Amino acid sequence: MNKSIKERIEQIGQLDRLLAENLADAIWVLDANTLIYEYITPSIQKISGYESDDLIGTSALDRLTTESLKAATDMWRRVQSEYQRGIRTMRAMELELVHKNGDTYWVEIRAKFFEEPDEPMKLIGLTRDITARKRAEQAQADLNIRLATALAEKEHLLKEMKILKALLPICSGCRRIRDDHGKWWPLEIYVKEHTNSSFSHTICPDCKDVLYPEIE
Repeated sequence: MNKSIKERIEQIGQLDRLLAENLADAIWVLDANTLIYEYITPSIQKISGYESDDLIGTSALDRLTTESLKAATDMWRRVQSEYQRGIRTMRAMELELVHKNGDTYWVEIRAKFFEEPDEPMKLIGLTRDITARKRAEQAQADLNIRLATALAEKEHLLKEMKILKALLPICSGCRRIRDDHGKWWPLEIYVKEHTNSSFSHTICPDCKDVLYPEIE
């Protein structure tokens, strides 16, 4: 590592106490080829549970959840390809990691390549804890799902109620229909009074054979 990078890291190191006590973010330097931590501020302990010394020399991919590992790997390939084409923009993404205590937490990562003459390329970035926001977003998403489910159930119940209301109480003997006030109506009259329909009398084949067998 050349003097310029060393001096910058030493300057950052002089702020370690302030960062550890007050900063909610962590600043770090990775070897851009291996993604191994070369430096990370002590404030990482508040985020991950790990001391900075625990992480230096390890891969930044080691503690990612399976889904986030795939997302980070895919992003890394795109960034390398873009860098080779001359694109030098800072990148940001949200990742889920495993805390030292076994829980998971969410961070926002912002990083950018850094080059010095005759030195391996570095990746310098910042890690910010966004767990509270992600949990709030998930809680809102869960609430939206529950509301959508409740609305769907309500719509289903309303449809069932309409079907039940459409079922008319009809006498199995005389076939008269009872209205909402308890009055019994002959079928033809009820249909005529309560709908726009009227009866056009005819006879079905089965009844014809019973009632009028002489009719061909």
